[in-house]
Amino acid sequence: MSASLRVAIDLRPLALEFAGGVGLQIMQLLEEVPRLGVSYVGLSDRPVLPGRVPESIPVRVEGPTGQRIRWEGRVLPRLLASLEPRPDLYHATWNHGVPAGLPMPSVLTLHDLIPWRLPRDVPWPKPAWLHQALYRSAVRASARRAAVIVTVSEASRRDIASRIPDAAPRVEVVPNALPRWFGTASPAQAAENRRTFGDPYWLYVGGFDPRKGLFTLLAAMAAAFPDGSGPTLVLAGGRNEHEQACETMAATLRVNAVFPGYVPDADLPALFAGASLFVYPSRYEGFGIPPLLALASGTPCVTTDGGALPEVVGDAAIVVPAGDAKALAAALRRAVDDPAPLRELETRGRERAARFSVDALASRTLRAYERALGRREGSS
Repeated sequence: MSASLRVAIDLRPLALEFAGGVGLQIMQLLEEVPRLGVSYVGLSDRPVLPGRVPESIPVRVEGPTGQRIRWEGRVLPRLLASLEPRPDLYHATWNHGVPAGLPMPSVLTLHDLIPWRLPRDVPWPKPAWLHQALYRSAVRASARRAAVIVTVSEASRRDIASRIPDAAPRVEVVPNALPRWFGTASPAQAAENRRTFGDPYWLYVGGFDPRKGLFTLLAAMAAAFPDGSGPTLVLAGGRNEHEQACETMAATLRVNAVFPGYVPDADLPALFAGASLFVYPSRYEGFGIPPLLALASGTPCVTTDGGALPEVVGDAAIVVPAGDAKALAAALRRAVDDPAPLRELETRGRERAARFSVDALASRTLRAYERALGRREGSS
């Protein structure tokens, strides 16, 4: 691959306060792929937040903000056309955003089709039916136009093949990667969290929307420990109305739960290391980064068979049927009554997590770029 390869890349997720898994993957690409001879130029509808983009990467910003699909159709083509020298490739990173008539091939990262598969779990603007239709139309059109579609798991690849069959031959699976910043916490840092939350404590990190299965988790905790003797349950994530509903349910069921709110990335290694168990009860995931962090930290993990989660954890975690509170309660009870099998997962988890490297993310992304450069719009 020529060192002069120039890629324009959509950085709008990095302008959001909580960039999530999409933003994490973009930041990893910006750090890792240039080592392989790629130069990026970023595009956004608003300034990206400080510290998220290497200083060597220029970012072009042009509004208006707040009209995502309209920006992709009207502003983005003009912005791409104004770049000098012209990019060899455009990378749409946010599930859609490939406009018609681009003078260069494009790669689309379609992380998952959760809003399509589980529309009731998405807080659509009103009228919901219209925004659902606009979303599906934008995804279909972008998938049709992209020379290559990148997705993060085999589960997401199957969803794409099912709902957009003509895109299936152009899909490349590029799994998410363990962040370089997720290092090993010191024993003292882990002990400090145990003093703060209780020893032992069990951990969940993620969102609170219904798809994440936290009502199922709370019901399972109440069933497993009806006398309230279970470990403290630490549910960490950004506060919203769903988090408040979980707080209410925990109090009603008399589950000993703590809600610390959003935890900065720098504090996550110690939070995971201090936990004796990580529980991720999600009904469906396109990938599932929090379980990967648990594996890397050596913290035993209980999760579900929802979507791509079995792909991430392999045989390094306990997997129960998604949405099955009875099965989850049984697994949680066993974690207390017979903890020896959990200790066997510690080494297995670290070995499993090592497979999801940023080097692999970068090399597979470069391979998708190489494939796209040999194609034109929508060819297979």
